[in-house]
Amino acid sequence: MRAMKNILTEQAAAFLALTANSKRLEILSLLMREELSVNTLASLVGLSQSALSQHLAKLRCGGLVETRRERQTIYYSCNCRSVERLLCLMEDLFADRKAVRSLDTGT
Repeated sequence: MRAMKNILTEQAAAFLALTANSKRLEILSLLMREELSVNTLASLVGLSQSALSQHLAKLRCGGLVETRRERQTIYYSCNCRSVERLLCLMEDLFADRKAVRSLDTGT
């Protein structure tokens, strides 16, 4: 693989930094399936609304999620092709429990 240009490496690093949190990955995975309100999302991922809002703000600033307001309710969704590809890749990489164990043990 040829070396990526500097701007691409910066974009890749920013994308990976946004997705390098287990709760944000869980949020993105849920939002890839369907649009969800903040209340529903908070209960599904087990976070307070305050903590969830912090994660959603980062994802929104990074362009990974979109919002839609309906009266007082804010709905979030993720239609980002890059996120979909990352989640599929992670499923392939970590579906095999043996692969996960080898990463944990370094073997």
